[in-house]
Amino acid sequence: MTGPETFRTLTYNVRYDTDADGEHAWRHRRERVARTVRFNAPDLVGLQEPLTHQFEYLGERLSAFAWFGRGRLSSGEGEHCPIGVRRSRFSIEETGTIWLSESGEEGSVGWDAKLPRILTWAHLRDRRTGSPLAICNVHFDHVGEDARRESARLIAARLPEIAAGRPAIVVGDLNCTERDEPYAILTDPDGPVELVDARYASETGHHGPTTTVTTFEDRVQERKIDHVFVSAALSVSRHGVCADRYDGGYPSDHLPVLAELSVGE
Repeated sequence: MTGPETFRTLTYNVRYDTDADGEHAWRHRRERVARTVRFNAPDLVGLQEPLTHQFEYLGERLSAFAWFGRGRLSSGEGEHCPIGVRRSRFSIEETGTIWLSESGEEGSVGWDAKLPRILTWAHLRDRRTGSPLAICNVHFDHVGEDARRESARLIAARLPEIAAGRPAIVVGDLNCTERDEPYAILTDPDGPVELVDARYASETGHHGPTTTVTTFEDRVQERKIDHVFVSAALSVSRHGVCADRYDGGYPSDHLPVLAELSVGE
């Protein structure tokens, strides 16, 4: 008897391109970011913060994936929350973008957020098993506490509609840890869709650091703000934070989070 068909999901804030980062600016680390994704061999990827040219660069270097997603500004530019789908493993049935705000209008800024924030979603089909799947990729505001809380409430309320009965994965940078209210809202067992943190659902426990924030050179301890959440229909066999380091430091100011999942038991 064989076990369930597993697949790997990775979330990674790659840090937007800014000359303020000096020796850690994008042009110095971009191949390291691409190499980190390739080495960890995910089947699904959620990235946060890439600007259009960064997204295009990674799309070229990571051509085994079908990429989709748009910038958070009404023009379609700005930071993206793209999703990459390994072509050989999943087919894409439908995709969309939701603005995390009261109005939901394109380019809108919600609550006390400093910037527009978006959720990218997709309906997928596993080519091996035929199983349907929904995935969401988010990046919560880094300033507004109300915006982070209300964004979590919006996602919890709308996830049943987004997933439409499919097993669901929510990945991204929440700019908060498990001690904070947005995390509690998303993992509320009495919520509209019960999500669990893959870190605690993992059959083999957690591997790697307990933080996902770096200064490029050092890790900032106990700041795990990047997460993979799954609905009850998904099992988690492994979960870890990938501490890939190269000469000159980490490829980003975040570490990627990897989870190995399967549908059902």
